[in-house]
Amino acid sequence: MTDNILTKRASKPASKPSTPPNHWSQKRVFTIAVALSGLILILIVMTLSVVKYETHLMTGDTVLLELAPVDPRGFMQGDYMTLRYDLERDILERLATASDREKPSDGYVIVALDEHNVGHFVRLADSHQPATLAHNEKAIHYRRRHSSIQIATNAYFFQEGNAEAFEAAEYGVFRLNDNGEPLLASLANEAFEVLEPKERIKTPLDNPPD
Repeated sequence: MTDNILTKRASKPASKPSTPPNHWSQKRVFTIAVALSGLILILIVMTLSVVKYETHLMTGDTVLLELAPVDPRGFMQGDYMTLRYDLERDILERLATASDREKPSDGYVIVALDEHNVGHFVRLADSHQPATLAHNEKAIHYRRRHSSIQIATNAYFFQEGNAEAFEAAEYGVFRLNDNGEPLLASLANEAFEVLEPKERIKTPLDNPPD
């Protein structure tokens, strides 16, 4: 009888080791930590982008570029105005006389500023060389895409219902950083006043030329 009991006990399979109770909690904590780290990294990148944009907007040199005919039209949740600049035509005309080797996809257009900070075409350059510029000249970065020229953005967005306020636009007001990168800040009328919606008063440019 005793032998049978011992035999049964000996033949009973050993139980599998149980998973530590804190294994899943540790895995969950690790997953949450990774997710939070990713979120923090995204927030840091977004914050740096906003700071860079605001710095460019606040410290960049003001340059006005004359607009070619514009086309206001509705767009999704708001309105926007498509923009073209007379300077684009000047660039294309100069590139038309150059050989294919002299037509880089990216380059700089040198403009001379008048008493109202309006930029007028002077020449093209392959690279940004501030030392070669006259005291009233600025180098503006542009991109060539097939048969078109892109200077910063080709659209100006505004709140829906305010299109009428921008119909008098004659100039795009840009902020130019030290690398020649233009940022469209606002639009101005023929009197060089920054255009605002009707509930706001038209304001002159805040940094007139020296």
